[in-house]
Amino acid sequence: MSGYMVEMHNISKSFGGVRALRDVSLRCRGGEVHTVVGQNGAGKSTLMNILSGVYPPDSGEILLEGRKVKFAGPNEAQRAGISIIHQELNLLPDLSVAANVFMGRESRGRFGLLDSREQIRGAREVLARLGVSIDPAERVGRLSVAQQQMVEIAKALSLNARVVIMDEPSATLGTAELERLFEVISALKAHGVAVIYISHRLAEVFQVADWVTIFRDGVVVDSRAIGDIDRTTLVRLMIGSSTFIEQFPPRGDSVGAEALRIDHMNSSPVLHDITLSVRCREIVGLSGLMGSGRTELAQTVFGVRRYESGSILIDGKLVRARQPFSAIRRGVGYLPESRKEEGLVMGLSVTHNSALASLGKRQRLGFIARTAERAAVSKTVKALNVTTPSLSHEVERLSGGNQQKVVIGKWLICGPRLVIFDEPTRGVDVSSKVEIWRLMRNLADEGAAILMISSELPEIIGMSDRVLVMHKGRIAGELSGEQASEEVILTLASFGEKHE
Repeated sequence: MSGYMVEMHNISKSFGGVRALRDVSLRCRGGEVHTVVGQNGAGKSTLMNILSGVYPPDSGEILLEGRKVKFAGPNEAQRAGISIIHQELNLLPDLSVAANVFMGRESRGRFGLLDSREQIRGAREVLARLGVSIDPAERVGRLSVAQQQMVEIAKALSLNARVVIMDEPSATLGTAELERLFEVISALKAHGVAVIYISHRLAEVFQVADWVTIFRDGVVVDSRAIGDIDRTTLVRLMIGSSTFIEQFPPRGDSVGAEALRIDHMNSSPVLHDITLSVRCREIVGLSGLMGSGRTELAQTVFGVRRYESGSILIDGKLVRARQPFSAIRRGVGYLPESRKEEGLVMGLSVTHNSALASLGKRQRLGFIARTAERAAVSKTVKALNVTTPSLSHEVERLSGGNQQKVVIGKWLICGPRLVIFDEPTRGVDVSSKVEIWRLMRNLADEGAAILMISSELPEIIGMSDRVLVMHKGRIAGELSGEQASEEVILTLASFGEKHE
């Protein structure tokens, strides 16, 4: 026996002649958290998909507790004790939480009939271990993205896996939920589980990891104990230099006219007496814990959700948008927190996704001016530095960072007056984060108004001219950029008021 729970030796993998991994080795002991870091497209997720049986390796071998294994598919890997929580959610929205947790392992009663009551009981036990108050009988499609992520984690825990792979598990979690996740990871370690943890949040890496492996361009550039590396060295190894350490662009020095005003708006059952404003040339950060109503507020402004009372004004004009189409016509753009489910059509090309929101600008008698469309998309793709083989390339084959840029580009082509960014850098690598931050500030400097929702407090503090904090569906406080601090924001988000 080698002493390692899982080992991967000299793994290589290519897709259509493109080398994704080259002679990659990684190993993890039971009771250890091994973090894997690198930019989007570096090969991290590909390696984890090989370990979990999604892809076969072109060469190399996998050992589980010292024994060589080969998996014909994910089910075989699960039966062997390997569970993966994917970055993109893998749930069936029309089924209940319990049904998703025990998918493929349903409880059966007499005569082989489905025992829903037993499944609900088992799901409730697993959710209780996570400290999450989600009804196991609730339909998954009615949950927030953050709650769906917790269901994914519960599903993995229910398998009693010996190896748990977490691919960006914290991307949709707020501060309180993240702390609970770390408690769960500590419990897994105590039970001897090997945890492989992929994250772009470098602060998390130093908080949770025992060991770190750095990927760049499909190869491992370094692997060492977390105590033997600092943040600057980690970033340098990830991107080949230390020049892209997370740096926020300077705040704007002036604001323009009011682009958005909400007065005493209510949308049951979540939003209560919401009053706020966002001006042109300004970035307003919206912070709060999971379930505080941030995304619901964004959806209401964009016309996805209705409101019962109060008012929403865009450029001083009263609107009651009943659908996103109306909001788009008034110059509103919205980047949702889940790009896969709500921001992109994964099977379509870069061109088609980029052009979707602005089709009306290039239509005559129902026909699309394809030359104008390609010119607009090409210009935006170049401006955003989207890495893609061609404009006809399907977006589902792009890295997470490039997918996010395509979503942003879709709205830039529209020339929006107000842009709502919901988790703009979720699942995005360090250098792509910097690019997106600069793009947002440039957009504001050019006259747009930006409302930015983020679960990352450094991002809220570093990017915002003003910060609004939500607590239980209400605006709990407003802070200037200079007043904003993690302590004050967390206090408002947790208690609804400042504590002296």
